[in-house]
Amino acid sequence: MKLLARYNRVNIAATILVLLVGGLCYYFILRFVLIHQLDKDLKVEEQEVKDYVQRNNSLPNAANYKDQKVVFEPDESVLIKRKIFSVNLYDTAEDEQQQGRQLIFTINSAGKNYKVTITKSQQETEDLVKLIVMLTLAIVVLLLMVLFIINRFVLNKLWLPFNNTLQQLKQFNLSNKTAINLKDTNINEFIELNAAVTAMSNSVLKDYDALKSFTENASHEIQTPLAVIKSKLELLMQAENFSETQMHYIQNIQEEISRLSKLNQSLLLLTKIDNQQFKDTEKVDIANIITKHLNNYEELISAKEIALTKNISEGNFVVMNKVMAEILVSNLITNAIKHNVERGSITIELNKDQLTVSNSGPVLATNPKELFERFKKDKVNSESLGLGLSIVKKICEQYHFKVDYNYTNGLHTVSLSF
Repeated sequence: MKLLARYNRVNIAATILVLLVGGLCYYFILRFVLIHQLDKDLKVEEQEVKDYVQRNNSLPNAANYKDQKVVFEPDESVLIKRKIFSVNLYDTAEDEQQQGRQLIFTINSAGKNYKVTITKSQQETEDLVKLIVMLTLAIVVLLLMVLFIINRFVLNKLWLPFNNTLQQLKQFNLSNKTAINLKDTNINEFIELNAAVTAMSNSVLKDYDALKSFTENASHEIQTPLAVIKSKLELLMQAENFSETQMHYIQNIQEEISRLSKLNQSLLLLTKIDNQQFKDTEKVDIANIITKHLNNYEELISAKEIALTKNISEGNFVVMNKVMAEILVSNLITNAIKHNVERGSITIELNKDQLTVSNSGPVLATNPKELFERFKKDKVNSESLGLGLSIVKKICEQYHFKVDYNYTNGLHTVSLSF
């Protein structure tokens, strides 16, 4: 859930809750105040009755109005305790029950006690309360609509700098060496965020360039002494005064130097791919490249007595750099040969959408997802450099190919979806 959506939900929910609780409190307080005012009116009527009796020594006339009724009843019993309470009244005109407030007290007139009942209808008070509540609800609904509009449009506009920064971060790519371009804003928090993001991206680009330059330069510098050492060893091996043990040591050294040279070349290749040094593209005939490399590795396949099965449809062209296509196919085929078993099998299938290379081999001792990482290799084959599939993945990423690995029924399968 987006931050703005969550904020809107919390804000509107809190507003509704506060307004509901506040509305209920407001209703009861308002009702209490109006009823209290009604009671004061009853007391005023009571005082008027007492004043009239005191002046005239007689009772005033009974009254029966729409909203008020005054009744005098002789009462020779003990004086009634004065009280005010709510009663239900029947309105004959409306033919319905209504609430009212009633005041009862005792008064003495001309030596006789009378029970006085003053009744006032609460209908006007209730109508006034309902009117005020309806107006309040209308204001609440209007307020919620205004809050929704503000949250939907105004806050969206306020968050535009953040969304722009987030979009720039998503598009940030070390390979294209493009710095993050952030829009100006007058919000302090976003200004600080943009400054931190800009500083971080510039530092990352600088470190990445330094690392790539170091890798490329180191690979170039290492290649020359390796070639010299290899040539000197070849000259040394031609000498005749070495024992069999010494010759064995020299051969081991030469093998390790060859391995180191291959490692250096692979790292240099990865660096060149990262540096976008293979930008030229053309329509490449993948079927033709596969056939050429199978012919090149024919002796290796025959030496391990591997059964080769081909299902290659002709005329499948992929738009990419031809050198990259050669390296991609070469790595897939050499990987299938190197990690195969004696008298195993290799199956290569190619159509317009996919290239699949399957080979027999033992179950992996490592997580298959790690095979595409650099220097990750299966323990059963320690001679591998652990860079072949890493180069394959790097090339696929550059041309947006999908690469998958699967192991089923003793077959390791690497598939590329163009």
